Parts: sequence; C-alpha cells; structure tokens
Amino acid sequence: MEKAISKLAILLACLQLSACASSSAYAPLLRAEPALGAKLIRAPRTIRLYFNALPDVAQSSLKLIGPSGEHQLRGMHIMASDDLMIEIIDPVTTGQYTIEWVTVVGEDPSIHAGSFNFSVTVQ
Repeated sequence: MEKAISKLAILLACLQLSACASSSAYAPLLRAEPALGAKLIRAPRTIRLYFNALPDVAQSSLKLIGPSGEHQLRGMHIMASDDLMIEIIDPVTTGQYTIEWVTVVGEDPSIHAGSFNFSVTVQ
C-alpha cells in the first residue's frame, strides 16, 4: 500500500512538473468513444481513446466517474496503433460521466493527462 502511494505521489509530481515545463496546450488525445461531450441514449460498454501515437499501456490509466462514484474497469489494452480500450464492468445508468486519463505516447517520455464529460439518458 505504501509503495502504491509513493508511485502515485511521483506520478502527480511528474504531472505538475510537465505542466510547468510546457508552455503549449499540447494534448495527444485525438478523439474518444464515447465522444467528448456526447449525449448518449444507450449505455457504453467500453471506453476507447485515440491518440496521435501508440500509447504505453503500462504507463496509462483510465477512470470513469459517474453519479454513483468511480466505476470498475478492466482489461486495458491497445486495439490498433494509436488507441487505448477498456471494458466498463459496472452498469452505466442515466447521468453525467467523466473520463479521466493519463498516458505516455510514442517516443515522448512526457506524461499527458486530461478529462472530459459525456452524458447518458438510458431509455
């Protein structure tokens, strides 16, 4: 547990340093499924993020946060040469959702992070 907390602290420090070191608003995320700001009428079963280069699964994380808190996800993997995909385990119900992501892409050792929202109205 202590080791995990140390790794998280290091990751957060790296994120802060990379944000300070870069003056550009560069983000490698090109698109997502569900899409940024999407208004869905069916609950998604997976999350898929597309980047401008191959993401490193070992240095990546995805979170799905909804009305009842953080959802359980499993099986993060790459499907093509530029994406991350993960299965949503918990049922997605009507409400607002946030996807938070962290990754390293291509040969660039920089840690990139972001988040976006979408909504679901299950009929």
